Amino acid sequence: MLKSFLSIIAFVLAGLQVVAAQSYVLSGIEKTDKDQMQYEVLGKVDGRYWIYKNNEGIATIAQYNDQMQLVQQNDLAFLPKKLNAIEFITKANRVYAFYQFQVATTVYAMVAELDEKAQLVGTPTVVDTAEKIRPGAGNKIFNLVESQDRSKLLLFSVNTTNPTSIKIKTMALSTPFGLLNEATISINAQNKKSHLSDFAIDNKGNLFCLRNVDQPKAAPVVSLLYMAADGSEVIETPIVNNSLLLDDVRLKINNANGTVLVNSFYATEKKGSIEGMYTFVFDIATKSNLLSNASRFTDAVRDAVTDRKNLKTALDDFYFDQVQPNADGGFTIIAEAAKTSSNRTAFSRWDYYWGGPFYNPFIFSYWNRPFGFYPWARFGWGMMRPWGFGWGFGWNSWMMMSPYAGFGAPSVTYSAGKVAILSFDAKANIQSVKTIDKQQSDMNVDQFIGYGQINNAAGTNFVYYQKSKGVRQLVHQQLNASGTLVQGNPIVLKEKQVEWMPRSLKQVGEKEAILPYQSKGKLGFAKITIQ
Repeated sequence: MLKSFLSIIAFVLAGLQVVAAQSYVLSGIEKTDKDQMQYEVLGKVDGRYWIYKNNEGIATIAQYNDQMQLVQQNDLAFLPKKLNAIEFITKANRVYAFYQFQVATTVYAMVAELDEKAQLVGTPTVVDTAEKIRPGAGNKIFNLVESQDRSKLLLFSVNTTNPTSIKIKTMALSTPFGLLNEATISINAQNKKSHLSDFAIDNKGNLFCLRNVDQPKAAPVVSLLYMAADGSEVIETPIVNNSLLLDDVRLKINNANGTVLVNSFYATEKKGSIEGMYTFVFDIATKSNLLSNASRFTDAVRDAVTDRKNLKTALDDFYFDQVQPNADGGFTIIAEAAKTSSNRTAFSRWDYYWGGPFYNPFIFSYWNRPFGFYPWARFGWGMMRPWGFGWGFGWNSWMMMSPYAGFGAPSVTYSAGKVAILSFDAKANIQSVKTIDKQQSDMNVDQFIGYGQINNAAGTNFVYYQKSKGVRQLVHQQLNASGTLVQGNPIVLKEKQVEWMPRSLKQVGEKEAILPYQSKGKLGFAKITIQ
């Protein structure tokens, strides 16, 4: 009897531990926080959760406690009402706001330091300027990239006014935004239309990017650009591609191995089905191509990611979300199935942007989370606009994600399906595939579909919203360090008039994340804690 009683007590305590670990708490909703408000979750600073908000030009930093109660909200009165872009760098208990605005024909790049109470320290400083910009253009001119270990910070701008020569100006910065060195790099455009994208720096400050050159009636020629940290050397390496049509090309630096990974889905004929994964590996030390490989997807791989009878088209709806380098030189690719349809007519990956991504000047530009890696962002309506095309953070105007409205379509269905986790060895050969089986769709809006991630020592945690038979919950699955996909405990949601925005989830701690939500036309934020 005593043993049974103790067993019951142990079971109850175990259940309480799960409830305490797997939980959520909602913030209140401020009257001014409309669903089209611009915002960015900055993280946890001095024990509080910081969220930048901009309502019709009025910018504030809202600070929430552990119970998501608003304890302080500071006006950022130093910011101009009209901004070209703003982004934040957090260092210990200091936050640096890097912003751009235009006066007449000059765009100013400024930085302001905020203390742990979100108060301005000193006065904002001019970092750089760009002249002869068309008045009222509103373009994002300057871009910030940070190394993986956060030791290097680089400001760069790209000048394409000369069609035969692309100029990249780089400024290596210290914290707080002191100039370490400056360089101007010229790249021969060969009288052809070139596009640069996927800029990233390694832990030594070397800059990398992808370049694609348009060709008449053919896919662009893709190459990798290496630019030394001091600007003394530029090396362009062609990505060998004689017979394959690359789509969804991505660059990822593997600092542990000193390499750069370039991955892409490929087809073997124009508008054909996806056949496999093309991988190009660049060795930073020798500045040369280390590996090129086209790994064809087998029927077993195709069968694992689809419920279709026609296995040939199994990967046609999948798009890159992340590339994760592994310690052994291999890598893991996370991709999600996504598609749109209008009047029951589905669009294929080749339909986006008038002829497909091969002819899209924004081919590499719109994949960043939380909004841009979906294919419909190729129309240029993506919410994330890195590399000089607009704002550098998310906002929530659904009109920004309805590209078909301009085509006379009365309604569009956005769908996000399975998540494929593809593992490759050091030779870029596929080893295994795992899937997260989900199916989400919405009409005319896309911010309520997809998933978010929390990465920690235990692995990669996937969180997505699911509503079934009246039960609303956040589903949690974990890809652990051994490569096993483990089903976690769901977070059951009690609120009925709340729409959750999983792709906008922002990790703020080892097991914590801030998840935006909408309710009655207003925007709020929830803190979720996973086990």
